[in-house]
Amino acid sequence: MKMTRWTRDFTLALLAAFATTLCGQNFPTPTPAQQQGIDKDTARHFGDAPANPGPITVDLSPSITPAAIDKATRKVADWELNRAQPYFDRIWTWSVLYSGFMAASESTGDPKYRDAMTTMSQTFDWSLRSRLPNADDQSVAQTYLELYLLDGKTDTRKIAPTRSDLDAVMKLNTLKPGDPRLPWWWCDSLFMAPPVWARMYAATGDRSYIDYIDNQWKRTSDLLYDKDEHLYARDESYKSKREPNGQKVFWSRGEGWVMAGIARTLDYLPQDDPHRTFYVTQLQEMAARVAGLQGSDGLWTSALLDRQNYPEPEISGSALMTYAMTWGVNEGVLDAKTYRPVIERAWQGMLQHVYADGRLGCIQQTGAEPAYYLPGSSYNYGVGAYLLAASELKRMALKQEQLAAVSTDPGLNIKLTSAVNIKSGIPTIWLVGDSTVRNGRGDGAHNQMGWGDELAQYFNLNKVNVVNRAIGGRSSRSYITEGHWAEVLQSIKPGDIVLIQFGHNDGGPIDDPARARGSLPGTGPETKDIYNPVMKREETVHTFGWYMTQYAVDAKDKGAIPIFCSLIPRKIWKDGKIVRGASTYGGWTREVATAQHADFIDLNEITARKYDAMGQAAVESLFGDEHTHTTVAGAIINAESVVAGLKALRHDPVAKDFSPKGKAIARYRAK
Repeated sequence: MKMTRWTRDFTLALLAAFATTLCGQNFPTPTPAQQQGIDKDTARHFGDAPANPGPITVDLSPSITPAAIDKATRKVADWELNRAQPYFDRIWTWSVLYSGFMAASESTGDPKYRDAMTTMSQTFDWSLRSRLPNADDQSVAQTYLELYLLDGKTDTRKIAPTRSDLDAVMKLNTLKPGDPRLPWWWCDSLFMAPPVWARMYAATGDRSYIDYIDNQWKRTSDLLYDKDEHLYARDESYKSKREPNGQKVFWSRGEGWVMAGIARTLDYLPQDDPHRTFYVTQLQEMAARVAGLQGSDGLWTSALLDRQNYPEPEISGSALMTYAMTWGVNEGVLDAKTYRPVIERAWQGMLQHVYADGRLGCIQQTGAEPAYYLPGSSYNYGVGAYLLAASELKRMALKQEQLAAVSTDPGLNIKLTSAVNIKSGIPTIWLVGDSTVRNGRGDGAHNQMGWGDELAQYFNLNKVNVVNRAIGGRSSRSYITEGHWAEVLQSIKPGDIVLIQFGHNDGGPIDDPARARGSLPGTGPETKDIYNPVMKREETVHTFGWYMTQYAVDAKDKGAIPIFCSLIPRKIWKDGKIVRGASTYGGWTREVATAQHADFIDLNEITARKYDAMGQAAVESLFGDEHTHTTVAGAIINAESVVAGLKALRHDPVAKDFSPKGKAIARYRAK
């Protein structure tokens, strides 16, 4: 039936009345011109804006906990996947949703979202939707490339069409022949394109893709970034436009596009890229500005500087900005104390716009500037932004849980504290290992302590330094690949001693998205090439013995003395005896020591004998968790075992350096 002008006006009046009833506020409703855009978006299956979307959900918690976030993620993701999958396309609106689904799959561990993305990619033959594609048409390749990387880069057909198209675009200095505009002439493009180019670099190792990002982003920033407001104009035409209140026009979704684009580009930008500081600084400036504009409901309105004329919260922009700020906190480029409250308020605010069936509302229709929309308005790109934000919140929640528990895994980016008390002119005993050597912050919190923090009392510290550089959660592999060993090596000098103990964490998966720290078993030359999802780069994984050999070789190259320790025994009993670890990591450590003509302390056997003699009931109090991490008392027993093992060496390098307490420890005598 053809809609008359009277019918349309009457319909808009009803919608306005419903918006007022639902939200308790009299939010402006779409103008006739804006309604035409809504109708067009609905016809293209981007989403819809029903007059009555039903009740707001009451079963989601705003708690920043993994379980609560997973529930909120699945509720929205499942609803969106069910209604959207029949209409999947390669237009940018879908690309943002696809990125959200990829993040949701990794965050929740549910493969169905990623499987849907694989099916979508196959349907479109892994190709883009246009020749000489602009940023919008490049955006779907973010998903293609992530799938390619996660699959171990085994089938280059998945990225060949995109690579060909990017290579063609790279040759152009403008958007396309006959169009003088910059390739990224509008701020939205900074979310759509740069993450594609950064992922192509990760997929190919070709630095020209990074150079293209650095060059083009700088040109766009020079054109659109307001250095006074620390915000981006949507495009050059908006630099002179003003809101009804006289303020400059800064669109919340536009700022969200840029901030989220920075985060998703930095994810794959090389750490040594000379322009990295430029992106980090811009994210910091923008985050500070938008944090100060957050509403009392935790959200941002469509017009950042004109809340009076655009009072309704807008979820797509709010979610993108929340995602970027949460990423910044997780990566250590934004201050957690400053931004965590902002993030928590934003998440709580977003959940107030999730409906009982899983619909995510208050998403502005497509456009280029602030506009009006209905409370139930939901579109695919806004859902994608929400899922990205949820994935980073899950990562924050996991980090917070680890911190609250004084985690034995301080994280990928832990920086070793400088040993400021090292005395010059005397040797140093360096301790390298995992949480059983140094637990958490080394302060005994949660009744757990590593033996390395109890070792110094057994030495005369006027004769020898004892420096504990162990880090919880590390394996023989990750302590090297994360750069910690290289950092320690810078301080090692001839005559120093290096005590090395790994093995507790080497048995895990080699490429899991949470840690990716496992090594291959044994001491042989076997390798496996993987894509490391934590480090976001290719990696050749070696055997446990290969990594342990590197410690010995590097230490000896520095003129130091490497001494290997087998891992401490776990509190696992069998037939009244502690289970030993000599057949795996303990045995492999001994093999490496023998091959490298290095000393070996069988810490596992020395302490296990003590436990056997003490009995199961007495040993129970020596552990602060189920079976691995010791209390202070347990750490002291292991430290004394190390001293006993040192004294048992044929040529003990610290025989003259023990304190009276250390001298009182008896030498270990093997049977």
